[in-house]
Amino acid sequence: MPKTRTEKIASFDEQITKLQEQRRKERQRQQQEERKAKERRYKKRHELLENSLPEIINLTDEQYKTFLARAIANDTVRKIISNILSHGTKPVNEKQENAPAHEENSTS
Repeated sequence: MPKTRTEKIASFDEQITKLQEQRRKERQRQQQEERKAKERRYKKRHELLENSLPEIINLTDEQYKTFLARAIANDTVRKIISNILSHGTKPVNEKQENAPAHEENSTS
């Protein structure tokens, strides 16, 4: 039995509503997954930091904030991060990192 145009429109409106609800739920799931991934990343990185610098455990929140601000403002730290990002996860020792380019090539 053919539907009237009004019934077709109502059917489409119902489908749209259902799809919008599915989209909303899927976005919520995606945001939740992103939050969980971010939390895992924070935990893992902070654990690595505490293992490397156990003294930071005793810092107050304000002292920790100061520590991070000073470390981030340090040009050496920024160069190290830039070097790591440009070379991937390949370990680079400090001598290679700070050596002039002509010395790096002559060590072979």
